[in-house]
Amino acid sequence: MKGMVEPRSDARLTPKWVQMMKKIKNKLPVVLAIVIPAFLIYLFMPYFMVKNLTQKYESEFLDLYSENGFYNNIEYLKVFQYRDEKADIYYLSNNRLKKELDDLGSDYAVILYVEENHSSAALFIFYDENGQWKLSSWDLIWSISGTADGVMWPYYF
Repeated sequence: MKGMVEPRSDARLTPKWVQMMKKIKNKLPVVLAIVIPAFLIYLFMPYFMVKNLTQKYESEFLDLYSENGFYNNIEYLKVFQYRDEKADIYYLSNNRLKKELDDLGSDYAVILYVEENHSSAALFIFYDENGQWKLSSWDLIWSISGTADGVMWPYYF
C-alpha cells in the first residue's frame, strides 16, 4: 500500500551500544573461564615451586637454622631458592632484601625458617663453599615481639 511505512527491524531500532553489550555478554563467560584460572595459577605458582624445592632439598638445611645464634628450634622451613631453581617472591616489604635476593647467583640458597609457635620468621641466605652451606646473611621478616613487621607474598608464617 502506498503511503505506509515499513516497520524497521529490531537491529536498526536498538542502539549500537546495546548491541555491543549483548556481544560482550555472550563472550564474558568464555573470557572469565580463561582469565580467572590463569590468574589463580599465577598467584599460587610460587607455592607449588616452594613445595617442590622444599621436598627436594629440605634435608640439607634442617640443622642450619642455629647458625644465626638466635633460633633454638624451628617449626618448619621452606626452600625459596636452591642454586638456579627459584620460586618467585612477588612482594617483600624490605626493598633492600628484595634486591639482594634478586641479585643472587647460582651458588646460593634462600631458606625461610619459622620459629616454634610461629613466634618469628626469617629468611636465611646460604652460599656454597666447597660443598658446604655457609650462612651469608639473614633477615627477620616477622616477629611476634614486634621487632620486625615485614610483609611477604607468598605468605608462609
